[in-house]
Amino acid sequence: MSDFPESSRSADAAPNDAALHGASEDKPPMPSNPDSLNPTMEEIDREVAEAMAEMAPADLTEICGDMTSSEDATPGTELTGTIVGLSEDEAFLEFGAKSQGVLPLSQFGKKEKVAIGRRVDVVVERFDPGGGLLIVIRKGEVQRATWMSISVGSLVEGRVTGLIKGGLEVNLQGIRAFMPGSQVSVGPMKDISVLLNETVRCEVIEIDRRSKNVIISRRKVLERDQAESREKLKAELEVGQSRKGVVRNITEFGAFVDLGGLEGLVHIRDLSWGTVEKVTDVLSTGQEIEVRVLKVDLDRNRISLGLKQTQPDPWAEVPQRYPVGTTLKVRIVRTADFGAFAELEPGVEGLIPLSETSWTRASKTTDSVSVGDMVDAVVIRVEPERHRLALSMKQAQPDPWDGVLDGFEEQSLTKGRVTRLADFGAFVEVAPGVEGLVHISELADRRVKSCGEVVQVGEEIEARVLGVDKENRRISLSLRQVKEPEQASAPSFAAAETLKPKKKRKKPLRGGLASHFDW
Repeated sequence: MSDFPESSRSADAAPNDAALHGASEDKPPMPSNPDSLNPTMEEIDREVAEAMAEMAPADLTEICGDMTSSEDATPGTELTGTIVGLSEDEAFLEFGAKSQGVLPLSQFGKKEKVAIGRRVDVVVERFDPGGGLLIVIRKGEVQRATWMSISVGSLVEGRVTGLIKGGLEVNLQGIRAFMPGSQVSVGPMKDISVLLNETVRCEVIEIDRRSKNVIISRRKVLERDQAESREKLKAELEVGQSRKGVVRNITEFGAFVDLGGLEGLVHIRDLSWGTVEKVTDVLSTGQEIEVRVLKVDLDRNRISLGLKQTQPDPWAEVPQRYPVGTTLKVRIVRTADFGAFAELEPGVEGLIPLSETSWTRASKTTDSVSVGDMVDAVVIRVEPERHRLALSMKQAQPDPWDGVLDGFEEQSLTKGRVTRLADFGAFVEVAPGVEGLVHISELADRRVKSCGEVVQVGEEIEARVLGVDKENRRISLSLRQVKEPEQASAPSFAAAETLKPKKKRKKPLRGGLASHFDW
């Protein structure tokens, strides 16, 4: 009874009791009830019961241990024991005055400290009547499967021995069990036969000892493991971390990567520093990759990941490698209405605006370049913080207009090739890279509805020079005045922009001098 608070008083305690009643130490008074100095066993039991009634169950277990007898503990019973002894392979536990057990040391981790006095949560596997000991395993660990030990919820380990209708046959150390196909894996599994002859950890979900039928689930163990990993990962996950994961699913906009219980999205723009047309050009399902955590929103279960962020940023030293004015050869990787994108090196692209693709006016990017072309270009602007760089193709070539306009005099004749047609006129190349315009009104003496009625692209023609605008690099030509130039010279460029019809027409004429040089 030494573990409990003192509940009885001996004769040696009488002076102290007397002092409590105010008596002097020289002459202690006699107790009013002389029998109280020698309490009976009934009084002691009553006092102990009163003391224990005031204590919590946890306190009683701490002091007395589990009072359950070893014989009374059934398989699957959860207990908490204290290590009282150690051998080379086993730890001896005490669960109370009447219950002892043995636990294999293999149930502890390699770095786990095992010492006398440590308390361990265990599950009863069976009772060994020969030694009078409980054979136990740590809570959550796999137990040896026997008909007496396993129960619904038990974790067992077995070898897959056969593929049968609806699932797998598993040998649990002599016990034949059935695993339904739906319980093989967490997600859909196309071919469950890959588990044949493999050792698997499962949970017993149904048992019938009378007919000796056992149904087990590998899926439940996987789900529990994933839940534990997920909670652990949530506590550890931080922005900026580099983690390994497996690509589980690929979509048009990115790839979902399993980090070990949690999935994150690698957006297509974060796959590479360069341009990626399709996710499958970089990743494939089942591939193991290293990613960087970009954003974490656990409330919405959203994790943003980056693949390119695990590699050095190629834009970091772009201003030093490609200063403004650098001439280099680049490859056209894609085109758009506003220009063409060219690759300087893997991960570094520059834009060639439409106006910088040619010295001549181009209406479409594809008139000057195509995807895959290698072209010379000059760096004209660098913005490394925005990952932007501008290039010019025309500035990498000599200016075809230099000195050319001096050779064209008004009313002189020149030859050229029709390069393109527009609603308002035809463009004619009169020198390499130099074009002039024949307005639709100057194509013929008659009224022309479309330029195609008179000339075709690629046709060689002769035209008369009506005007030259050196500042804006424009040459005005005429076909109808080739044979006999009109007495009146062509209107000046300034007058052409302000000229208006004298009277209103029900149907406005097409073209006109006002739009003569709108090209």
